[in-house]
Amino acid sequence: MASLPSPAAPPVPAPDRPVRPADEVPLDDVQRDKLALMGHMASSIAHELSNPLATIVASAQAILSLWPAPMGRRDASFAPPELSPQGVPIRQLREDLELILAEARRAGDIVHGLLASARNHPPETRLCWAADVVRRAVALSRHHCKLHNITLQAPFFDPEEGYPLWTRFRGDANQLQQVLLNLIMNAQQAITTCRGFGTIRLTLAPDGPDRIVIGVEDDGPGVPEELREAIFRPYFTTKPTGEGTGLGLSISQGLVRAQGGDITVAARTEGGAVFRIVLPSLAAQERQVPVTDGAPPAAVAALPAAAPAGQDLGAGRRVLLVDDEPGIRRSVSRFLQRQGFQVAEVACAQAALDVLRGETFDAIVSDLRMPGLSGEEFFAILSRELPGMARRVIFTSGDLLRGETQAFLQQSGCPSLEKPYELAELVQLLETLTAPAPARRASA
Repeated sequence: MASLPSPAAPPVPAPDRPVRPADEVPLDDVQRDKLALMGHMASSIAHELSNPLATIVASAQAILSLWPAPMGRRDASFAPPELSPQGVPIRQLREDLELILAEARRAGDIVHGLLASARNHPPETRLCWAADVVRRAVALSRHHCKLHNITLQAPFFDPEEGYPLWTRFRGDANQLQQVLLNLIMNAQQAITTCRGFGTIRLTLAPDGPDRIVIGVEDDGPGVPEELREAIFRPYFTTKPTGEGTGLGLSISQGLVRAQGGDITVAARTEGGAVFRIVLPSLAAQERQVPVTDGAPPAAVAALPAAAPAGQDLGAGRRVLLVDDEPGIRRSVSRFLQRQGFQVAEVACAQAALDVLRGETFDAIVSDLRMPGLSGEEFFAILSRELPGMARRVIFTSGDLLRGETQAFLQQSGCPSLEKPYELAELVQLLETLTAPAPARRASA
């Protein structure tokens, strides 16, 4: 029996571009995909690391609030013990705890700085602090420089004491951090190629009432005078083939100029190069510019000690703490209770809604990233069912840089804290949020 001819296979549409075997895919494409994946994962990594760091920071602060600091006690009749029951000086125990707190904060800076560098987001003009950008860039690059026998020197800024007002500028802090990291890496490579060890120094200083100058100096081979303009041109590079694209300084110059500043290079008197970034400062307008847009670092009040009996700072105000991390709930809750707040804890947004439907609270402190209902979904339901409580929410998150998060916070009008956060800042926000409205004066 003769077989019927097989039907012709339908034509396969030609692809828009030739399909290449895997071994022919350019390495640039592979690297771009790899960087995109790293940027996508950065948010999850930041959240996972920020939560345990937030627990460590909150617990250390809570314990320190119970220990009298040297010369920090107003009651002269109080004499803290010099030795623990095991014979260890109390001063040493406190110093060890302060070291744990400082290193946990440093780890938090590294996580947030890495996240800012990895994220691809459109430029945002907002109130920023150059001192904070320098601090984070140094935290990110110090270990890299150490591995290459480079000493990294930089001014020290303590976020607890607040940053100098003259370091304020209006621009994009993440882009400025990218510029600083590029300059530091370039300096490290120049020194390593020259002799294998050296020093990079960052400086930050005002230049008159309306300019900020950030300097990145190195003791490497320097930049010849005839090349000081050419190095900012696209694709110009002095590095060997395959070790540079020639775009770093060109992009850096574009980022700085987009923020109303400029970047130049000159020779150091002692040898080497110095790059100077000049930005417009808001210092001359410090009395007119409110610190409201974005979430710029502000001076953090000293950590309050446990409130004495009869002088509760919280004055019995009720706070609902919503966080899926048990360690954070325990440490923050205990600290707030010692300040006189009445705290209820729940592990998810759905449980918070169940509690709020039957009880009243003066404030809610809620994480944004939780299993089940997210912070955004929690706020949407709260706004529909209990709009009065929706105005009393403080959100916390290990990743406040996400575009969606920033848009949500701006739209909601809710204050926020980045994990790991300072307990003193939380207390300040709670006191502001729960302060009784001023009594109206009776009309005559």
